[in-house]
Amino acid sequence: MANVDRAELILGVSRALGTDPARSRDIVNAFETFFVARLLAKLSSVSLKEFIKTKNPYLYRASGISKCNDLVDRAFRDYISASVETYFGPVFEAVARLMSGGTKPAGGGEIDLDIRYNGHADLFVMKSGPKGFNKSSRKRAHDELAAAAGKLAHDGTSVRKFIAYAYGRKRTTRQGDVIHLASRDFWERITGDNAFYSRMLDACGAMAPLYAADLDAPRVRLLQEAHSLLCDGDQIDWSRVLEIISG
Repeated sequence: MANVDRAELILGVSRALGTDPARSRDIVNAFETFFVARLLAKLSSVSLKEFIKTKNPYLYRASGISKCNDLVDRAFRDYISASVETYFGPVFEAVARLMSGGTKPAGGGEIDLDIRYNGHADLFVMKSGPKGFNKSSRKRAHDELAAAAGKLAHDGTSVRKFIAYAYGRKRTTRQGDVIHLASRDFWERITGDNAFYSRMLDACGAMAPLYAADLDAPRVRLLQEAHSLLCDGDQIDWSRVLEIISG
Protein backbone atom coordinates (compact mmCIF):
# COMPACT_ATOMS: atom_id res chain seq x y z
CA MET A 1 0.00 0.00 0.00
CA ALA A 2 0.96 3.64 -0.10
CA ASN A 3 4.11 4.85 1.58
CA VAL A 4 2.52 7.43 3.88
CA ASP A 5 3.06 8.44 7.48
CA ARG A 6 0.35 6.38 9.19
CA ALA A 7 1.04 8.00 12.56
CA GLU A 8 0.26 11.37 11.00
CA LEU A 9 -2.94 9.99 9.44
CA ILE A 10 -4.08 8.58 12.78
CA LEU A 11 -3.30 11.87 14.52
CA GLY A 12 -5.28 13.74 11.86
CA VAL A 13 -8.32 11.49 12.39
CA SER A 14 -8.02 11.90 16.18
CA ARG A 15 -8.00 15.66 15.81
CA ALA A 16 -10.95 15.64 13.41
CA LEU A 17 -13.19 13.25 15.36
CA GLY A 18 -11.93 13.65 18.92
CA THR A 19 -11.28 9.91 19.08
CA ASP A 20 -8.53 8.10 20.98
CA PRO A 21 -5.52 6.71 19.04
CA ALA A 22 -6.78 3.10 19.05
CA ARG A 23 -10.16 3.98 17.57
CA SER A 24 -8.58 6.43 15.13
CA ARG A 25 -6.21 3.66 13.97
CA ASP A 26 -9.19 1.36 13.42
CA ILE A 27 -10.91 4.02 11.33
CA VAL A 28 -7.78 4.50 9.19
CA ASN A 29 -7.53 0.72 8.76
CA ALA A 30 -11.19 0.53 7.72
CA PHE A 31 -10.68 3.34 5.19
CA GLU A 32 -7.69 1.49 3.75
CA THR A 33 -9.23 -1.99 3.76
CA PHE A 34 -12.76 -1.28 2.57
CA PHE A 35 -12.08 1.62 0.21
CA VAL A 36 -8.49 2.15 -0.88
CA ALA A 37 -7.43 -1.50 -1.24
CA ARG A 38 -10.59 -2.56 -3.07
CA LEU A 39 -10.47 0.39 -5.45
CA LEU A 40 -6.76 -0.16 -6.10
CA ALA A 41 -7.36 -3.84 -6.88
CA LYS A 42 -10.04 -2.87 -9.38
CA LEU A 43 -7.93 -0.17 -11.01
CA SER A 44 -4.97 -2.53 -11.27
CA SER A 45 -7.03 -5.03 -13.25
CA VAL A 46 -8.66 -2.64 -15.73
CA SER A 47 -7.09 -1.89 -19.11
CA LEU A 48 -7.10 1.49 -20.83
CA LYS A 49 -9.56 0.16 -23.40
CA GLU A 50 -12.03 -0.62 -20.62
CA PHE A 51 -11.56 2.89 -19.23
CA ILE A 52 -12.49 4.65 -22.45
CA LYS A 53 -14.73 2.25 -24.37
CA THR A 54 -17.93 3.77 -22.95
CA LYS A 55 -16.79 7.40 -23.08
CA ASN A 56 -17.99 10.05 -25.51
CA PRO A 57 -15.02 10.82 -27.78
CA TYR A 58 -16.78 13.84 -29.27
CA LEU A 59 -17.27 15.39 -25.84
CA TYR A 60 -13.65 14.70 -24.94
CA ARG A 61 -12.39 16.36 -28.10
CA ALA A 62 -14.83 19.26 -27.81
CA SER A 63 -13.48 19.80 -24.28
CA GLY A 64 -10.12 20.71 -25.77
CA ILE A 65 -8.28 17.51 -24.84
CA SER A 66 -5.34 16.94 -27.17
CA LYS A 67 -2.48 15.60 -25.04
CA CYS A 68 -2.06 11.97 -24.07
CA ASN A 69 -1.72 12.88 -20.39
CA ASP A 70 -4.95 14.89 -20.47
CA LEU A 71 -6.92 12.03 -22.02
CA VAL A 72 -5.73 9.55 -19.41
CA ASP A 73 -6.38 11.94 -16.53
CA ARG A 74 -9.91 12.71 -17.76
CA ALA A 75 -10.80 9.05 -18.37
CA PHE A 76 -9.23 8.10 -15.03
CA ARG A 77 -11.25 10.70 -13.12
CA ASP A 78 -14.47 9.76 -14.92
CA TYR A 79 -14.00 6.06 -14.20
CA ILE A 80 -13.24 6.66 -10.53
CA SER A 81 -16.19 9.03 -10.13
CA ALA A 82 -18.51 6.33 -11.47
CA SER A 83 -17.00 3.60 -9.30
CA VAL A 84 -16.04 4.95 -5.89
CA GLU A 85 -19.53 5.22 -4.36
CA THR A 86 -19.80 1.43 -4.24
CA TYR A 87 -16.46 1.15 -2.50
CA PHE A 88 -17.04 3.93 0.02
CA GLY A 89 -20.28 2.62 1.51
CA PRO A 90 -18.52 0.01 3.70
CA VAL A 91 -16.34 2.78 5.16
CA PHE A 92 -19.45 4.55 6.47
CA GLU A 93 -20.67 1.25 7.94
CA ALA A 94 -17.33 0.53 9.62
CA VAL A 95 -17.14 4.03 11.12
CA ALA A 96 -20.71 3.71 12.40
CA ARG A 97 -19.91 0.43 14.13
CA LEU A 98 -16.63 1.72 15.58
CA MET A 99 -18.21 4.90 16.92
CA SER A 100 -21.37 3.27 18.32
CA GLY A 101 -20.02 -0.04 19.59
CA GLY A 102 -22.62 -1.79 17.44
CA THR A 103 -22.20 -4.85 15.27
CA LYS A 104 -23.30 -6.14 11.90
CA PRO A 105 -25.69 -9.07 12.40
CA ALA A 106 -24.42 -12.45 11.25
CA GLY A 107 -25.81 -13.76 7.99
CA GLY A 108 -25.47 -10.58 5.95
CA GLY A 109 -28.61 -9.08 4.54
CA GLU A 110 -29.71 -5.47 4.52
CA ILE A 111 -29.14 -4.69 8.20
CA ASP A 112 -25.77 -3.02 8.71
CA LEU A 113 -25.79 -1.94 12.35
CA ASP A 114 -27.23 -3.48 15.52
CA ILE A 115 -26.80 -1.49 18.73
CA ARG A 116 -27.85 -3.20 21.99
CA TYR A 117 -28.44 -1.75 25.45
CA ASN A 118 -30.62 -2.73 28.41
CA GLY A 119 -32.73 -5.32 26.60
CA HIS A 120 -33.26 -3.03 23.64
CA ALA A 121 -31.96 -3.07 20.06
CA ASP A 122 -31.65 -0.30 17.49
CA LEU A 123 -31.43 -1.80 14.00
CA PHE A 124 -30.17 0.25 11.06
CA VAL A 125 -30.12 -0.26 7.33
CA MET A 126 -27.47 2.18 6.12
CA LYS A 127 -27.45 3.92 2.75
CA SER A 128 -24.66 6.16 1.53
CA GLY A 129 -27.17 8.67 0.15
CA PRO A 130 -30.80 8.90 -0.97
CA LYS A 131 -30.00 8.57 -4.68
CA GLY A 132 -30.89 5.18 -6.13
CA PHE A 133 -32.86 4.07 -3.07
CA ASN A 134 -36.03 3.25 -4.99
CA LYS A 135 -39.39 1.79 -4.03
CA SER A 136 -38.31 -1.86 -4.33
CA SER A 137 -35.12 -1.36 -2.32
CA ARG A 138 -37.06 0.50 0.38
CA LYS A 139 -39.54 -2.36 0.58
CA ARG A 140 -36.72 -4.89 0.88
CA ALA A 141 -35.12 -2.86 3.67
CA HIS A 142 -38.45 -2.52 5.53
CA ASP A 143 -39.12 -6.26 5.17
CA GLU A 144 -35.71 -7.26 6.54
CA LEU A 145 -36.04 -4.86 9.46
CA ALA A 146 -39.46 -6.32 10.25
CA ALA A 147 -38.16 -9.89 10.07
CA ALA A 148 -35.20 -9.13 12.34
CA ALA A 149 -37.40 -7.28 14.81
CA GLY A 150 -39.81 -10.21 14.90
CA LYS A 151 -37.03 -12.66 15.82
CA LEU A 152 -35.73 -10.37 18.55
CA ALA A 153 -39.22 -9.91 19.98
CA HIS A 154 -39.37 -13.65 20.72
CA ASP A 155 -36.39 -13.12 23.04
CA GLY A 156 -38.08 -10.23 24.81
CA THR A 157 -35.98 -7.58 23.09
CA SER A 158 -37.71 -4.35 22.14
CA VAL A 159 -36.62 -2.90 18.81
CA ARG A 160 -36.49 0.41 17.00
CA LYS A 161 -35.98 0.30 13.25
CA PHE A 162 -34.13 2.83 11.13
CA ILE A 163 -32.99 3.49 7.61
CA ALA A 164 -30.05 5.89 7.82
CA TYR A 165 -28.40 8.06 5.20
CA ALA A 166 -24.69 8.82 5.59
CA TYR A 167 -24.98 11.99 3.50
CA GLY A 168 -27.42 13.94 1.35
CA ARG A 169 -30.26 16.42 1.75
CA LYS A 170 -32.78 13.98 3.16
CA ARG A 171 -35.11 15.00 5.98
CA THR A 172 -35.82 12.69 8.89
CA THR A 173 -39.24 11.12 8.37
CA ARG A 174 -41.28 8.18 9.63
CA GLN A 175 -42.71 5.54 7.31
CA GLY A 176 -44.89 3.24 9.37
CA ASP A 177 -42.75 2.08 12.29
CA VAL A 178 -39.46 2.73 10.46
CA ILE A 179 -37.65 6.03 10.95
CA HIS A 180 -35.67 7.34 7.98
CA LEU A 181 -32.80 9.32 9.49
CA ALA A 182 -31.16 12.26 7.75
CA SER A 183 -27.37 12.24 7.73
CA ARG A 184 -26.87 14.75 10.53
CA ASP A 185 -29.51 13.10 12.73
CA PHE A 186 -28.08 9.62 12.13
CA TRP A 187 -24.51 10.48 13.04
CA GLU A 188 -25.66 12.42 16.10
CA ARG A 189 -27.85 9.54 17.22
CA ILE A 190 -25.05 6.95 17.21
CA THR A 191 -22.21 9.21 18.42
CA GLY A 192 -23.95 11.78 20.64
CA ASP A 193 -22.17 14.54 18.69
CA ASN A 194 -24.37 16.89 16.65
CA ALA A 195 -21.33 17.99 14.62
CA PHE A 196 -20.05 14.51 13.81
CA TYR A 197 -21.35 14.62 10.22
CA SER A 198 -19.05 17.62 9.71
CA ARG A 199 -16.14 16.12 11.65
CA MET A 200 -16.35 13.04 9.44
CA LEU A 201 -15.65 15.23 6.42
CA ASP A 202 -12.49 16.52 8.10
CA ALA A 203 -11.43 12.95 8.96
CA CYS A 204 -11.74 11.97 5.29
CA GLY A 205 -9.53 14.92 4.43
CA ALA A 206 -6.95 13.69 6.91
CA MET A 207 -6.96 10.24 5.27
CA ALA A 208 -6.81 11.57 1.69
CA PRO A 209 -3.01 11.08 1.32
CA LEU A 210 -3.54 7.31 1.65
CA TYR A 211 -5.99 7.40 -1.26
CA ALA A 212 -4.02 9.78 -3.46
CA ALA A 213 -0.69 7.99 -3.12
CA ASP A 214 -2.13 4.62 -4.12
CA LEU A 215 -3.72 6.00 -7.28
CA ASP A 216 -0.39 7.04 -8.77
CA ALA A 217 0.76 3.56 -9.87
CA PRO A 218 -2.36 2.61 -11.92
CA ARG A 219 -2.36 6.07 -13.52
CA VAL A 220 1.26 5.64 -14.65
CA ARG A 221 0.42 2.20 -16.10
CA LEU A 222 -2.55 3.60 -18.01
CA LEU A 223 -0.45 6.45 -19.36
CA GLN A 224 2.07 3.94 -20.68
CA GLU A 225 -0.76 2.04 -22.38
CA ALA A 226 -2.08 5.26 -23.90
CA HIS A 227 1.27 6.15 -25.41
CA SER A 228 1.42 2.68 -26.96
CA LEU A 229 -2.19 2.41 -28.19
CA LEU A 230 -3.60 5.87 -28.76
CA CYS A 231 -0.94 8.50 -29.09
CA ASP A 232 1.81 9.73 -31.35
CA GLY A 233 4.30 11.22 -28.98
CA ASP A 234 2.29 13.48 -26.66
CA GLN A 235 -0.56 13.98 -29.15
CA ILE A 236 -3.72 11.87 -29.22
CA ASP A 237 -4.49 10.01 -32.43
CA TRP A 238 -8.26 10.44 -32.38
CA SER A 239 -8.80 7.88 -35.12
CA ARG A 240 -7.44 5.19 -32.78
CA VAL A 241 -9.64 6.41 -29.93
CA LEU A 242 -12.69 6.28 -32.21
CA GLU A 243 -11.79 2.77 -33.35
CA ILE A 244 -11.82 1.51 -29.76
CA ILE A 245 -15.06 3.25 -28.85
CA SER A 246 -17.09 2.97 -32.05
CA GLY A 247 -15.30 0.34 -34.13
